Amino acid sequence: MKNILLLPLLALVCQSLTAQVMGNYGEKQQTYQNIVPNAQYRAVPKAAHFISDNQIEISVNTLSNQKANSYTAIFSVTQAGKTADETNSLINNRLAGLLSDLKNLGVPDTDIYVDMVNFLPKYEYDVSKKLFSRKTYTEIPKGFELQKNIHIRYTNPALLERIVTAAARQEIYDIVKVDYFVKDSEGIYSELRGTTFQYLKKIENQYKTLGIRLDSAYVVSAENAWVAYPIDRYESYQAFSTQRLDLDENSKVNAADKITSRFYNAVPANDYDIVINPEILEPAVQFSYNLVVRFTLPERVPAQKTVVKKEFILVTPTGEVKTLKIE
Repeated sequence: MKNILLLPLLALVCQSLTAQVMGNYGEKQQTYQNIVPNAQYRAVPKAAHFISDNQIEISVNTLSNQKANSYTAIFSVTQAGKTADETNSLINNRLAGLLSDLKNLGVPDTDIYVDMVNFLPKYEYDVSKKLFSRKTYTEIPKGFELQKNIHIRYTNPALLERIVTAAARQEIYDIVKVDYFVKDSEGIYSELRGTTFQYLKKIENQYKTLGIRLDSAYVVSAENAWVAYPIDRYESYQAFSTQRLDLDENSKVNAADKITSRFYNAVPANDYDIVINPEILEPAVQFSYNLVVRFTLPERVPAQKTVVKKEFILVTPTGEVKTLKIE
């Protein structure tokens, strides 16, 4: 009896482990597919197709994952004050404190740029009420608001956490974005193209084993390249479980705020034939290259039937040659 009960329990544990490995975002995708059955989230194998009897089209997709050579973090700083001079002085004091901390972190002045964004007056309403009249609202100057952005370039990604801490000391909390930069993009595209061409050459040699000579075909090709930066690859989701309630019409439910999680979702390698640097740990700059080649083979010439024409010739004793007609 104990052995019989063990099998369902083991199956339940395995199912729980599978869900844990899949992750909460995968759980969300699966839930959405249950709601919308036709939603496609997993790659579907693509079926081969014929173009024509004498044409072959080959498409090769190549992906290159590259670590950034440098990064630029942009922080937004906003300051309010009663006068223009006071506002500018207050924000400059905060920036000076941050610049001092950045210098201690080893960030040179050449890797820092302060961008002036907005300098606007602020207004408030003054309410006055006169005899035999309604309330009158009049806008009057209240002060000024100044906004600056500070751009900080660095090469070690681990330094960003210390930069954020230094900014927080000056009450600078708004990190707008982080840009990634790769120096030798031309070299990366050249590597993508060369690797793709070598792969195509292997395909041509494999076709020879089928008796198809692609090297004697008329060839036309098209190519395309693009790049995906980490800033465009972050997604958000909410992971929570809500209890189902049977409520009457007079009941009221106060729902709690659900935390929104964000994560880096790299370009998947599902549709790529070749992946350079396939294992990535940190967010990477992903370069893609697509090559489509169409081979037009020579038209097949139909075999012609050889007709043998027989003639019978008679030579007479006198040497005369005569052609005999024999049906």
